[in-house]
Amino acid sequence: MPAEPHKERPLLLLLVYLFFRTFFRLFNRIRVEGLENIPPTGPLIVACNHLSNADPPALLSYLALVRLPNIIAKKELFSIFPLSYYLPRWGAIPVDRVREGGDLGALRGCLTALKRGGCLVIFPEGTRAKGRKLKPKPGVALMAHKAGVPVLTARIFNSENFSKLGKITIKYGSIRTFEPPPDGDLKAAYARFSEAVMSDIFSITEEQ
Repeated sequence: MPAEPHKERPLLLLLVYLFFRTFFRLFNRIRVEGLENIPPTGPLIVACNHLSNADPPALLSYLALVRLPNIIAKKELFSIFPLSYYLPRWGAIPVDRVREGGDLGALRGCLTALKRGGCLVIFPEGTRAKGRKLKPKPGVALMAHKAGVPVLTARIFNSENFSKLGKITIKYGSIRTFEPPPDGDLKAAYARFSEAVMSDIFSITEEQ
């Protein structure tokens, strides 16, 4: 079962987030806008675009100023010590990205976290875009529907240049909720909702 980081606030985790906030402020002049858009309580999905490996620590460390999140992480990380020890305790949920038909264990973990009132961070594209336009996975819609929770959009800018000390910006946008379709065609509705979430994300501009 995933940890409840919104209730359990391990000191080491808070120090890790403090370290990343300090790092990104010093080296990437990070700017974060819209933290006030994050509901402080209640189940929530935060959906963000994905540009680089810097995205999770940058996004989560500032989100943690409002509430501590759960996040989906590739299962390979859970076989690396000390990550194998800390990730489950910090609310990370392992996912097998190559399992045919999807990882039902990861889905159950995500739904459990949400039904406990947690905040789940996901990247609907499923992997780093690397300059490509990727079709979103239906998971964000499936979880929003099954758990009955809202989706808050966020967009990260220029994180692909973090190693070059490029400035990083994170902006939070609007909330979208899933409405079951009148015709009962959930597969099509999930696809439409996931596309709409990505459209909301990319409608967030760096300068507004």
